[in-house]
Amino acid sequence: MNFIRNILAIIGLIAVTGGGYAYSKFGSQIMGMKGEMAALEKLDPKAKEIYTEMWEKLKETGNSADATVWVYPLADGVSAEDAEEAMKAVANEHNIKSVGDLPLSDQITSMTGEEQRMLKIFQFCNPLTAKKMVDYSDAFAAYLPCRISMVKGKDGKLRLFALNMDMMIYGGKTLPDDLRKEALEVKEIILDIMKRGAEGDF
Repeated sequence: MNFIRNILAIIGLIAVTGGGYAYSKFGSQIMGMKGEMAALEKLDPKAKEIYTEMWEKLKETGNSADATVWVYPLADGVSAEDAEEAMKAVANEHNIKSVGDLPLSDQITSMTGEEQRMLKIFQFCNPLTAKKMVDYSDAFAAYLPCRISMVKGKDGKLRLFALNMDMMIYGGKTLPDDLRKEALEVKEIILDIMKRGAEGDF
């Protein structure tokens, strides 16, 4: 009986010692994981979906830029001029200001004397929404104004690119209701400008 009791005591000692070693070895990692999960729980309910989608695109392309943008190819028969005219007309329809164009390919051509594939950036802004976003976080200034780039790809096709605003809207803690509402409205406007611009529809 004493022999069995001693064996059980030794087994218990081994279990306690092993548990202590495992905690010292991995406990901080386990606690760290709990801390990460707690932080994630504080984010917007759609954050997981948004980051999962971006991760899938990143795995597919290996390019962080590809994973964080919206892309609309110009429809057959729609020229760069058609798309530009349509985008500005749609922006005007939505009362969002066109606050500047950057014809980068033209500038590079004038600097190098060599013809460049098209690269032009169009900038749009709703000043009141911009103010509210920066009032919420100064870092949002980096997202302003909203930009749509028209790029002639190496395959010769024209496409419109813009930053995917979902990360800004859903990627952190849930935005205040009024700011969230305005940010979603701006998102829908930018998408409408891109869609109709790509179709030459105005």
